[in-house]
Amino acid sequence: MIALVHVLVHVVVLAQAAPQETPAPTPAVARLLDGVAVQAGEDVVTLSEYERLSKRYAEMQPPQNRAEEEQQRLKVLRELWVLRLEEQNGKDLGLDPAQIGRMRKGILAEEREKAGREAYLAKLKAEGKDALAEDSDRERAILRYLWEQAALGNAYAAKRATQDGYVRPGERREIFAQNKSRLAPTTVQLRRLIIASEHAGSPELARQRCEEARARAETGEDLAQIVEELGDAERDSRGLTSYVMPRDFTDPALAQFAEQAEVGALEILPLINPRTRQPTPEVGYQLVELHDRRVPPPPEFEAREIQVKLNEVFAEQRERAMLGRAREKLRRASYSWVSPLLTPASAPAPAKAETGP
Repeated sequence: MIALVHVLVHVVVLAQAAPQETPAPTPAVARLLDGVAVQAGEDVVTLSEYERLSKRYAEMQPPQNRAEEEQQRLKVLRELWVLRLEEQNGKDLGLDPAQIGRMRKGILAEEREKAGREAYLAKLKAEGKDALAEDSDRERAILRYLWEQAALGNAYAAKRATQDGYVRPGERREIFAQNKSRLAPTTVQLRRLIIASEHAGSPELARQRCEEARARAETGEDLAQIVEELGDAERDSRGLTSYVMPRDFTDPALAQFAEQAEVGALEILPLINPRTRQPTPEVGYQLVELHDRRVPPPPEFEAREIQVKLNEVFAEQRERAMLGRAREKLRRASYSWVSPLLTPASAPAPAKAETGP
């Protein structure tokens, strides 16, 4: 027994004397290795985060020239900068982290249940995120929401409201005068025959098919049946769109046609590239009919539905103005630094004018 104890002591002494491998140090903030685009208060926006959002903006609305590209990237930079400041100020409101965690889990569970597990995972994959990144983004969104509610003076998370949301009669009447045309807008319904250039064989052949369809419609044939026969899209609805305001069409030529044409008028237009919103005959052509136009009677100020809309318009305008002022105050009050790599070269200072002797 004594010999066994001596052996164990010897083993322990050897283990203590043996050199220990020191694990590689972990960076305190791994994101800093990525490169800093902006320091916003106590947090940073990384270069990769900035580039990802810039790429997403460019895909949704491709810039037409270098100047537009620079403006778009500066807009992304400013948005990320302000988002970081909002998150920090949302955290400074002192809400219990456990309560924020419950809110985050509840929202996440609701989104997963609504989308379904497979669709939710596909969404994460498309956005280049995993579950941990999504969880972090959700917490940031909650902190921004809390800051917005505090800036607007609304009640949130068991805190009382500090702003009066009541709309005075005089304010309501002023909003009515400014937004009268929006409260009872004219809407139109179109019928469209869409011919894809690839299916037709070429852009010229796609336009030719639209010309032939217009000739048939002008001789009295039902355009709805022609759409069922020849259309490459929207055949289930027979080419009929829902009622919308003309300015809601993303295609400028289509919006102008919907605004100015008479009911029954026909027009052939090239389809647009959904990314650039420019006419692209290579995509195809469409024969468009202005099927109907609804012109509602002028809105009455006393009508209940008008009063509800006026309250909504007032709330939207007031919130936009209040948040704009609050965000500007955030920027002025915070320490911020922008990487020189992301700022355009400074223009030379203007020469001073000669004032004479």
